[in-house]
Amino acid sequence: MSSFGEALKSLRREGDGWSVVVPKAWGNGRTVFGGLQVALSVRAMRGALEHTLGPGKGDLAALPLRSLQTTFVAPVPAGTPVELHAEFLRSGRSATHARCDLLHDGAVACTTVAVFGAARPSRIALDIPRPGLAADPESLQELPYIPGITPEFLQHLKLRWAVGRFPYSGHDEPHSSIYARLPDPLCSAEDALIALADSIPTPALSMLDQPAPATSMNWMLELIGDPGLLDRERWSLIGTDVRAGAEGYLSQTSILWGPDGHAFSVSHQSVAIFG
Repeated sequence: MSSFGEALKSLRREGDGWSVVVPKAWGNGRTVFGGLQVALSVRAMRGALEHTLGPGKGDLAALPLRSLQTTFVAPVPAGTPVELHAEFLRSGRSATHARCDLLHDGAVACTTVAVFGAARPSRIALDIPRPGLAADPESLQELPYIPGITPEFLQHLKLRWAVGRFPYSGHDEPHSSIYARLPDPLCSAEDALIALADSIPTPALSMLDQPAPATSMNWMLELIGDPGLLDRERWSLIGTDVRAGAEGYLSQTSILWGPDGHAFSVSHQSVAIFG
């Protein structure tokens, strides 16, 4: 069984791009777990920055990731080879832009544009208050991994519902608050934050009373502060609201708080649902 860090480290430079075979253990239905697709793309972009900018500019490749926008164009079957082609777009005084296309069978399956940015002096420092929850995560039931029923990638993560219910339970609210952990010391703090931010199912699935497919069409992730400050040994909390939906398309927003109550990321998604 390959961990998140091991799957990322299998990314190899090949010509002008990168290649990888994502283990089947990171499948999510017909495709690879989106958080892994994005984390691979970010690694490729960092490699492209280092390669393109050359000597003396390598520090730009280590700039903190500030935001990214991803479109999931087509399924990426787990266990099959994929290619990644990343490129440097522009570097200003503070922010650097890069792009990565992930290809399967020669066609773009996922495309990501990311902004890496140095810290700037600012008098503005705002946080998003973490909701107070009475439930202790250690006392909550964990979503079980059931081979052939739950997505393969869930065997690597721990999810416990504090607000809302498991998928397909006929719940009446389009909101969830889920404690999450990724017990993987082999991946970086940035990798772990990307994975955790994309780990939870849409609350819309909890509103259904029988299984139905759902898939992310796109994903925008904003990172707030240093992911290295996230205590990965303890539980993060992810609050998600489905804000609107019609004709099989949903708009939802998630916030990930660390154990100390700091909001480490905000994400927005368009989700297609077939039920």
